[in-house]
Amino acid sequence: MGARTAGPDHAGLLHQPNDKARPGGLAALWTGLSPQRRGAVKARVVPRPFPRLKQPMRPSLPEHGMTRARQPVLMLGAVLVTLALGLGLTVATVRLENQAVAMRFARLADLVSSRLQQRMNQHVALLRATRSQFDAEVEPVTVPEFARYVAGLDLQGNYQGIQGIGFAALLPTAEAEQARDRIAAAHGHQIAARPPGDQPFVGPIVMLEPLDERNRRALGYDMFSEPARREAMIAALESGEPRATGPVELVQEITDEKQTGFLIYTPTHAGLFARSEQRDGGFVYSPFRAGDLHAAVLATLPGLPMSLRTVDALAPDQPLFDNSPAEIPPNLAAQAITREIPIAGRRWQMTMTPAPGFSGWRDRSASLMVGVLSLLLVIAVGGATWSFLRALAEAERAAALSAREAEQRALLLREMQHRIKNHLARIQAIARQTMRSARDLTEFGRIFGARLSAMAKAQDAINRDGRDSADLRALLLAEIGGVVEADRAEAMLGGPPVRLNGREAQALGLVAYELSTNAMKYSAEADALTIRIEWQVEKRGEADWLVLRWIEPEAQPGGTEGEAGGFGTQLIHALIEGDLNGTFSRDFGADGMVITIAFPLSLD
Repeated sequence: MGARTAGPDHAGLLHQPNDKARPGGLAALWTGLSPQRRGAVKARVVPRPFPRLKQPMRPSLPEHGMTRARQPVLMLGAVLVTLALGLGLTVATVRLENQAVAMRFARLADLVSSRLQQRMNQHVALLRATRSQFDAEVEPVTVPEFARYVAGLDLQGNYQGIQGIGFAALLPTAEAEQARDRIAAAHGHQIAARPPGDQPFVGPIVMLEPLDERNRRALGYDMFSEPARREAMIAALESGEPRATGPVELVQEITDEKQTGFLIYTPTHAGLFARSEQRDGGFVYSPFRAGDLHAAVLATLPGLPMSLRTVDALAPDQPLFDNSPAEIPPNLAAQAITREIPIAGRRWQMTMTPAPGFSGWRDRSASLMVGVLSLLLVIAVGGATWSFLRALAEAERAAALSAREAEQRALLLREMQHRIKNHLARIQAIARQTMRSARDLTEFGRIFGARLSAMAKAQDAINRDGRDSADLRALLLAEIGGVVEADRAEAMLGGPPVRLNGREAQALGLVAYELSTNAMKYSAEADALTIRIEWQVEKRGEADWLVLRWIEPEAQPGGTEGEAGGFGTQLIHALIEGDLNGTFSRDFGADGMVITIAFPLSLD
């Protein structure tokens, strides 16, 4: 090949040769033009400056990663705060319920203790009344009179819990035999005095009504001989008021079902033999079975949800009454309440423990409701927080998508700007080269228009499938279809499927146009035009190269452009070697003219 001008401009375009170094070239043509024609040519071939597009500002986005990292913490925090609030309200409600239950049980305990105290006050009042009756009598009260008096009281009907009312004389021990005889005479049969004692006084039971089997067993018993009874009798004498004993076992306990008992003494003027002025002749007293007494009191409160243990404060080891279970759960034992009441000079301690069924679900209805509402609130807050975070995430994704779309639009604008500049620069170069070879404006317009049409066909092939690439076969069919029929053009092509990027398609399209135009120019008839285009992909180093052979069997060395090459040859060299960094060669042999084009492919 002859000398040629090849190599890309600063933007990968054809190099502008020095017109002054080519006699008869563009400089001579330009000099021969009139000023009006020069202006017209300038207006048609010189591109106007393309305005530079401003790069769109990339919208600022929140730190999506940090926001996503905070989302679980925010949701967990909201749920935990709500859960803590609900738990606090529930615990506070439970405490209020516990206080309400404790107050209700305290009122119930006060009721039980007050009932017992009222019952004992009635019994003490009965003893006082009986003592007054004894004190009012001038003569000693006889057994029949006392029996009629007690029967009229109806103890079992009106004073449940009391074992009876009796009279015990207080005599010196020296008068014990006489006392035994007087008691036997009063009852009409012999009554044994017991037990033998060593005290200076004796306190035998003279009368005890109602005279049932239990009370009959107690007649003649010396109560002063027993320490607990003696202590209470002495206390009653000293104070002149009713005084109770500590826990004792009554003489009346004649069955296997024994109960703890106690007695209350009140001194009287009446004596066994004579009236005493000092109110020390004897005692009006009452024996009590503590179990029956408590049963009578508790019977007035049926279904009482508690257990009760009553002890004498001075003798706590022997309970007066205890219906508590063998084992009390710790939670119930912690709710036990103790009340202390005065009983005839002594103090009783009543410990009341709620039964397992005392507080039920109704007592916990408020806390259950608050707990359920708190749980619903936690679920609602969790759902609301989740919805909020989801909406926030959607907003962030939308913002990110908008930002990406803005970036893509900016990229497309920059790409469009770049491509338009490249096309205009390529058109400018084609125009300049066409001006060098065209003899007049008519020829310039024809050649320049044909080459622009070749570029348009290449661009159509690139944009046909919506991608920035073109199929090699489709591109060649579009270019040579203008000089031969479609079916003949298809038969001229042979090679594997190859895709070209936009730059490669534009360059190869112009090359195919130049070669097909040149072949048609020097062919005798268009119908007789024979061309074969073969291609293959070869591995050269790490790159894939397209090797395309353009074969014209009928072409002769003198029938084409000379070795020096015209504009077409220069354009092909510039496109293949300059734009595509490839090689271009033309040889003549037995197969005719063979043009070999090779360049590295950019697409896989």
